Amino acid sequence: MHTLHLARLLTLMVASVVTVGCGSLPFVSQPTRAPQPATTVVAVATPTLTPMPTATVLPASPTPVVTLPTVPAAPTVAPTLSALPNLAAVKLTAKDLPSGFQEVAADARSAMNLTDYALNAMFGKIGAQARVQNLMVLQHPQRAQVIAMFLLYPLASEEKITLETQLANADNALKAWGNALVGESGVKDAKPLAGADKFGDKSIGFTTTTQMLGVNIRADAVMMVRGSVAQVVMSFCPEPVPPAINAIDLAKLYDARLASALTGK
Repeated sequence: MHTLHLARLLTLMVASVVTVGCGSLPFVSQPTRAPQPATTVVAVATPTLTPMPTATVLPASPTPVVTLPTVPAAPTVAPTLSALPNLAAVKLTAKDLPSGFQEVAADARSAMNLTDYALNAMFGKIGAQARVQNLMVLQHPQRAQVIAMFLLYPLASEEKITLETQLANADNALKAWGNALVGESGVKDAKPLAGADKFGDKSIGFTTTTQMLGVNIRADAVMMVRGSVAQVVMSFCPEPVPPAINAIDLAKLYDARLASALTGK
């Protein structure tokens, strides 16, 4: 998920006050005159001035303040995804695959770390809050192939966007989904899986070789998002042995099963 960091912009306004001071007038010296003879002084009556009445200044009427109506902000409506039908039947069993496949027992799945609990923990690290559903693990003893498939749902709209963004770029998909599926060591030599980008709303796949008990094991995985459901198929097979069914054909069958369930067909 992307976190948007917002910066706060602070504008400081400073009022500049200019003080103008008035200087005092300079003292002017008058020239000195010779003394004059005494002059008869006639007193002249000074008329009395009647002071004018002071006008009463009325205070200015206050400016009326008009309160504007508050317009509520339009609520932000998050996009919602359509309600899901019952997807319990969206799985592939041994009868949907080439002959020779059989379901792996629960204790054997636990030994391979292919359990709901383990997968939920793995995908929780890449932002998937939806839970693992319909986990199926099957093996083909003659080919020594193990396949696993499961759904992740329901995806919230933001979660769908996050997962699709990861699947839109091979590097991002390998870093996120690849680490969750085959671990960091298996991702180092991983390459995109040809033909894995044509399923659901968005899909991608990768192939890598990892060593298990001294044997080179080819691991192929396809990740798909359709509606509010993510799908994952994985195939593990010894490198010299051709698989009974490849990951692309497996993804095609699985995605078609989901598409039929979502459309009610």
